[in-house]
Amino acid sequence: MRLNALLIVGALSAVGSVSVFAGTNGFTVPAFRGQPGSAFAGWESFTVALGNPGNKGDLAGSSTVATLFQKAPGASVLGSGNIYNGAEKSLFEIRYSGAESIADVVLQVRALGTELNYDSVRLFAWTDSIGTSRTELDRVSFGPPPPAPGSGFGVSSQWTWDLSSLNANAFAISFDSADINLSLDSATLDVRAVPEPGPLVLGGVGLVVLGLLRRRA
Repeated sequence: MRLNALLIVGALSAVGSVSVFAGTNGFTVPAFRGQPGSAFAGWESFTVALGNPGNKGDLAGSSTVATLFQKAPGASVLGSGNIYNGAEKSLFEIRYSGAESIADVVLQVRALGTELNYDSVRLFAWTDSIGTSRTELDRVSFGPPPPAPGSGFGVSSQWTWDLSSLNANAFAISFDSADINLSLDSATLDVRAVPEPGPLVLGGVGLVVLGLLRRRA
């Protein structure tokens, strides 16, 4: 049993080290990334396997307003920078807090070996728990199904949420592995704030108010 576990860890370590160069394989760039009112965090090389202080984004341009945590015991950070857990089902959470009300959220995650439990993906804002549909961006087979050494898939997934009606400036996203032997390779989070009213809109509101005042006079 111990030999099999070591073989699995060794195989996934090798997979992780190869895939680190393609950690964002299949990920897309939302049209609003880099625009005023947007925030981005990208994780390619993790440093904390369990609990606090969590992982801030390490990709270029990452904001410090988002932190990724892994909450199940038994996890470790591989030499590739992936978070791997061969003892427990991994439990992940991303926490975001900003100054402005949020309009759109886009999460992208790449997992190796065991897949994520896609039904577990939820966003929590205020007292609301919000699910959403998943888009599969990329899939690569590593051989037979887990737990065979070097087995499983490399899968990139995307989820989007519209929070424009909630007037929320913070949220948490939770997602879990379907079983043990998941290696978290990378993730990105994009957030767009509710757009400020433009000059034309503000001018139009002013004219309406002025007209009402004149009518009342």
